[in-house]
Amino acid sequence: AAGGGAGGGGAGSGALDFLRQVPQFNVMRRLVQANPQLLHPLLAQLGQSNPSLLNVINANETEFVRLMNEPVSDSEAALADAELMAAGEGGGAGGEGGA
Repeated sequence: AAGGGAGGGGAGSGALDFLRQVPQFNVMRRLVQANPQLLHPLLAQLGQSNPSLLNVINANETEFVRLMNEPVSDSEAALADAELMAAGEGGGAGGEGGA
C-alpha cells in the first residue's frame, strides 16, 4: 500500500481533489468554515442526495478535513456565491408576499 505522505502540497495528491472543482463543495466549505456545527447536517443531506460521494468522503476522512480547512480562493468564492444565488432563486426561500 502506498503510504500516504502527510500533508504534501496538493495537486493530484488525493482522492478528493476533484471536489475543489465542484461549486456545491465550495459552498459547503464556506458555510462550514463560518459555522462548523453545520458540517454534520450538511453531510447527512449529502448522504441522502449522493450516498456514493459520502462513502468516498468517509473513506478519505483525513483528506476531507484537510480540504474543508483550506482557505477558499477568490475564484472558488465567486463560484460558490454564484451557486448560492442560483439556489436562492430556485424557490425555497419564498414567502414574504402577501395579503
